[in-house]
Amino acid sequence: MPPTVYGICEKCKRRVPAQHAVRDGKVYLTKTCPDHGLTEALVSSDAAVWQRKRELWGYDPEAAGDCRINCAECAHDHHPRMVFVDVTNRCNMNCPICIANIPGMGFEFHPPMAYFQKVIAGLAKLDPPPTIQLFGGEPTVRDDLFEIIELCRRHGLHARVVTNGLRLADEEYCKRLAHVPVLIAFDGRDPEIYRRLRKNPGAHAKKMKAIENLSRYSRRKNTIMVCVARHINDAQMGDLLAFIHQHRAVFNACHLIPLTETWEEGEFETDVHTTLEDVERIMADAVPDEPVEFLPIGLLYRFNTISQFFGASRWTFGGVHPNCETMTVFLSDGERYHPVSYYLRRPLWEVGREVLDRVAALEPRLTRLDPRRWLHRWRGRLLIIRSLYGPVRRAINLKHALKGNTVLTLLRIIGSLLIGRKGRDIRARYTNLQDPLRMIVLPFEEYHSIDGARLHRCTAAFGFEDPDTGAIRTVPVCTWSLFKNDIQRKLAAKYGSARAPAAGAAQALPAT
Repeated sequence: MPPTVYGICEKCKRRVPAQHAVRDGKVYLTKTCPDHGLTEALVSSDAAVWQRKRELWGYDPEAAGDCRINCAECAHDHHPRMVFVDVTNRCNMNCPICIANIPGMGFEFHPPMAYFQKVIAGLAKLDPPPTIQLFGGEPTVRDDLFEIIELCRRHGLHARVVTNGLRLADEEYCKRLAHVPVLIAFDGRDPEIYRRLRKNPGAHAKKMKAIENLSRYSRRKNTIMVCVARHINDAQMGDLLAFIHQHRAVFNACHLIPLTETWEEGEFETDVHTTLEDVERIMADAVPDEPVEFLPIGLLYRFNTISQFFGASRWTFGGVHPNCETMTVFLSDGERYHPVSYYLRRPLWEVGREVLDRVAALEPRLTRLDPRRWLHRWRGRLLIIRSLYGPVRRAINLKHALKGNTVLTLLRIIGSLLIGRKGRDIRARYTNLQDPLRMIVLPFEEYHSIDGARLHRCTAAFGFEDPDTGAIRTVPVCTWSLFKNDIQRKLAAKYGSARAPAAGAAQALPAT
């Protein structure tokens, strides 16, 4: 028998058996709770695209792991490659769609450095060491945030700060944070978006100033995070893409997060759901003259063996699930972004399928080689280039992609690959594929539509100290909200609160 799939009852949040149902071109997760009966949640607005992702992946639902969403007690090692660490639930905004602040949680979580010393030391023992995302609440309200960042550095961990950006409107503060990559929430250039989505139209001006400061002082590539909501800011995505292009020197990634319905009844209202496939369609509509296609980012795990022969690292979301994160790439011609499909003769889906088939056929030969040995590494590179050259050559629109004479440029690229020159150097020297923008659609904290099969291989997690045992543990991101309040309430009682934040950093939640 196939393993039972579990979901979460929306009324009592109990783990209950679930199954997917396709109806009227949409996908629903139906759940049967012994106390509340049958409930369902919309998973996808486009069943055909949802299913096509599974087919491209070769996904077998009967082989999915038997995850019972018992994350607080489960000992399954997800080998997380990205770990979020909640540093506070204080915030200088009070968004009605947020559940990670003091009003949403009903208590204060603002632990002292002793807590982070233990958590960061524990996370540093993971193999491989994960990237740390400092999260909240709003991390920048902590006066010791830079001490936490330094703590990560001392333990050999790369830290990034997830922020609403308001403190970065302060030029001096932004200068101090300029050496750390940030993920800044920015939902568009229209103040009306912040009135409707955040109940805070004044946030718009500070966010614009923050991005101006980042562009002036940041020494890192940063990420724009966008909460995408149909009928609120969907029509603004084309303008947002143009805005990011203006600031492409400082931003190389854009994370699109579908509006997640986690708020309490009466706190916020929307007339329509926003699913992952909705966001993909919104971005396609934002570039009406060129095709925008997204693929499951987890498919990158198929390239793990190949990447070893070119010195690349493993992918954060590789191998997770076909219906989780999806990605596309935009590239600049100096005047605007073009989707990667603009540079192809065939649909990205077709190219992806052919390349994946070639990679699968190549795998047995590559596994007999050791990329750490010079001769094996070069043999592997030659095998890879010979195998993938055909489909790549047939797929690329060379007139759009290459500089100068096509034949000569191709020969120079092949020669550069053989001598091990870095891909970004090759791209800059020989192609029109400049300033890539990774655009990723990230479902986040949507427990109403989560199913256990998506969690089994999840590599993005929240890290914390177990308040009962003292062990450092992780829980997948999309289920953290189910356990967070109980865990952090106990941690708040165990550790108390850190000293008050610096002057100008709000403890409470005033409108900004």
